[in-house]
Amino acid sequence: MNDKTVIVYLPLKPEMAKANNLPIKLPILVQDMGNVLDLDRIDLDIIIRGLEAQCLLESDDYYESYLIYYYYEAFKRSLNSGNFDESKKFLERAGKIKKDYRYHFYLGLLLREEGKIELSEIELRQAIEMNREFYIGYYELGRLFQLQEEYDEAVSSYVKSVEKSGGQFPLPFVATIDCFISKGDYSAAMEVIDNVNEQFPLYSEILLRKGVILNETQKYSLAEATFSENIGLGEDWKSFYNRSFSRARQGKLFEAYDDLKTAFKISGNSEVLYELAISEKNMGMLEDSLSHCERYYNETLDEKALVLKARILDMMGDYDSAIEATEERYVELKNVLLIHKYLAEGKIKRDLPFEEPLNEFYYRSLQNKIARDGFSDCRLIESGRINIERLTELLTELGIDDLTERISLLSEGLLPGKTREVTLPEVGLFTTLIFEMQFFPSQQEYLSYLMSFLVSGKGKTTAIFKTLLYLERWSLSGLPFTIEAFVDEYIEEIKDLSFDFGLNIARIIEYGGSDIDTFEEEQDVDPEEAVLTIIYSLEKGTISELRTPDYSLNNYISRLSGAGG
Repeated sequence: MNDKTVIVYLPLKPEMAKANNLPIKLPILVQDMGNVLDLDRIDLDIIIRGLEAQCLLESDDYYESYLIYYYYEAFKRSLNSGNFDESKKFLERAGKIKKDYRYHFYLGLLLREEGKIELSEIELRQAIEMNREFYIGYYELGRLFQLQEEYDEAVSSYVKSVEKSGGQFPLPFVATIDCFISKGDYSAAMEVIDNVNEQFPLYSEILLRKGVILNETQKYSLAEATFSENIGLGEDWKSFYNRSFSRARQGKLFEAYDDLKTAFKISGNSEVLYELAISEKNMGMLEDSLSHCERYYNETLDEKALVLKARILDMMGDYDSAIEATEERYVELKNVLLIHKYLAEGKIKRDLPFEEPLNEFYYRSLQNKIARDGFSDCRLIESGRINIERLTELLTELGIDDLTERISLLSEGLLPGKTREVTLPEVGLFTTLIFEMQFFPSQQEYLSYLMSFLVSGKGKTTAIFKTLLYLERWSLSGLPFTIEAFVDEYIEEIKDLSFDFGLNIARIIEYGGSDIDTFEEEQDVDPEEAVLTIIYSLEKGTISELRTPDYSLNNYISRLSGAGG
């Protein structure tokens, strides 16, 4: 020790010393005294320098115990900041004084961070062998197993941690639930959750996981309620983010969108931007969707954003930019975009290959129609894109009071306070418009999102429109129609918009649907039931016999007749 080293002993209040695990008389180097501005907040390095000087001056178990403790505090600080070299130095200093269970524990943590899994396990096991009541050691061993996806071993360690802590250590409860979720054992996870009460210190984390499980098990309404309860405890962005999924699957498009905006405002998490872009696309808000999609890509360089960007630009009628945004390896998508461009220009391009038969036959059919009948304009298309003002005029001309009121509010830039159910005349108008827009496939897609939001605001309406569009394209392709093939091709997209409607389509495979006589006897035809009956009639080959109360929808059904059987 330097002869000029001078130590000052700071007297600490007993409660302050106890709270910070410090000696009542804290040794501080005199040159550090000017940096001790607050006795309640003394810098870690100042504490270590003073304790080191004291232990060099006089070997003393009393001060050495505090020095070891603060070496490990400095070790944790360095480890958490990713400075492994500095962590090792503090660990070695502590080990030179005493290698107790803590030394092996912290060495195990360092080795785990360095990816030396087997060595980490050895050290962590050594720590709990030396101190069998060390519940944090069991917990960190469990985390090691969990990182290796060895979930049974992880749960076993977490249970030990709970037992050794007398149930007072909350982290292994949450980690056990995470393991069960990762295994897909939702019933076991819910069993743990059901045994946790509202006084649990991490109750918010428990509720978050409960909501995730309810989403995974397709109980979206219960999941929404659970996330809402959690949001009531504190505005956690993850609850807003996950609730948006619950709401979207129930067709609550704007509520889901609102949750995503809140989640991003709280967190700034880039992943939220991508989901926000999808949500906006699903409501026909293409400019906003494109902006968030591009921002997401700029922040993450995630290539899935380029695919979404291309599809958005395609619906915006900016075909050249859509093609430019698509990498060469996405051959199918690039060729779809190219043919959309040629079709919009009234041109035929027969040498574009498609791997998917549905695309091959559908686009071939469109080009054959142009070659045979010539290119036909559409009253709704202006400069290659839907004229929204003209669309709102057509909707107002239907003379449906609550629809007219909704359109009026939207035209003024106001959001209606509630959604509404789509009516059969609106469905009929949609089928008429997609027929008129047959040479503008990207604008048909855009219409299915935009018109749905204008007339209804419900995801189920979008799902109905998308289904009708895809049935028409299937008919044009000339391929034989089966419900199984249709479900394989489109059901996931439809379920994303309205899980219940998608499920009802899938159920036709097992349970069948309404026959034509039963359907036509109904006094008030529900649009969803009409679409389900159309699908079932296509499957049975009786589509040509089906009639509805709407003239336009009947014309649509006549066009589908070639797809039955």
